[in-house]
Amino acid sequence: MYDIELQTDAPDGASRLNVVLPSLASDTAFGGVTSAFELARTLASHYDVCRFISLFEKEPPPACSEYDRFAHLNDSAARTELFFAASGNSLPCRENDVFLITYYAGFIFWDKLRKARLKRGLEPLPFYYFIQDWEPGFAPLGRNHALALHSYAFGSLTRAIINSETLAEHLRVNGCRFSEEYVLKPSLNSDLAAFLRHNSFRLPAKGGERTILLFYGRPGLPRNCFEVGVETLQLFFSGLPPTGRSRFTALSAGLPHEDIPLADGVLLKSLGRLPVKEYIALLLKAHVGLSLMISPHPSYPPLEMALFGLATVTTDYGVKTMQGVHPLLTSARLPDPEELLVLLRRAVVTASGLKNRTQRAVLPTSMSSLDWVENFASLRIRPIVP
Repeated sequence: MYDIELQTDAPDGASRLNVVLPSLASDTAFGGVTSAFELARTLASHYDVCRFISLFEKEPPPACSEYDRFAHLNDSAARTELFFAASGNSLPCRENDVFLITYYAGFIFWDKLRKARLKRGLEPLPFYYFIQDWEPGFAPLGRNHALALHSYAFGSLTRAIINSETLAEHLRVNGCRFSEEYVLKPSLNSDLAAFLRHNSFRLPAKGGERTILLFYGRPGLPRNCFEVGVETLQLFFSGLPPTGRSRFTALSAGLPHEDIPLADGVLLKSLGRLPVKEYIALLLKAHVGLSLMISPHPSYPPLEMALFGLATVTTDYGVKTMQGVHPLLTSARLPDPEELLVLLRRAVVTASGLKNRTQRAVLPTSMSSLDWVENFASLRIRPIVP
């Protein structure tokens, strides 16, 4: 159980922004962590200290490039600090601490400070909430599910920064209301954007005798439907004759797993989490993408795949419809292997027609043309002043 230790305010009246992240480990720094660091850069200019709180680590993990980038590129006067919540130590807090919550479990720190302030006769301070997904869906009905829902319950004290229009609509449909709501389209990863700009958004022809089928494989995360994706691929390859199978290479990127037989002569090879340069190289040579996401957030991988010229199959969810977001992106209403198989076969035909042709990278309509710094700046988020 996370706890706080309330201390006397700093004698110099220094203000502190506390940025609560799930982890600082480099192997867990997916798109949501990267964008959270960019938001922290934007907000840190209003505070004297920016303290990063890692929820699930007891000590510093292997270097997280996003944290290193923040420390070196931080253009505010804020001093940077670190705290590892899993160490068992209580988080030292001052009455005027301000919180940026980027994951529902971190809400408990703000809530404990709220209660401590009330005991001292002080009104609670608002908090920033960077909402990047419908996090109650991360856990089955139980304590964590209830905690995630509860984190949306303080609407009058919440300055919500919501990372997609479909997610904002899903929150409204589920009765979540906030005193201040800032909605943005997510920006492209800065390294991918830099590569595309450097090449004037021109993509080289995807040659090769074999068609490379790229699967976003993340076992253990139900929202990414790993087993459904594997079953879809097994149906696809089992429906091909041996000579047809020999024309494909099946790769899985995202989280590491054992290589998986899909049909006689076809193995789904796991690449795990790739460094960004290797990821770009893979996107440039892959032809077909399969990336599933049961969530109102649009998910970065299928958008990145389509942007880099892959004929890509993904899934819809609730108010989120991915059909029409990009010319190379098609979506299924349900994570059903038979329905996905139909779309995958069409994607293979589309990719075959694009082989040996140069393409121009087309930004999906659900993404912003601004970089993260410009994107957050355009929101003009009102600072929380202790």
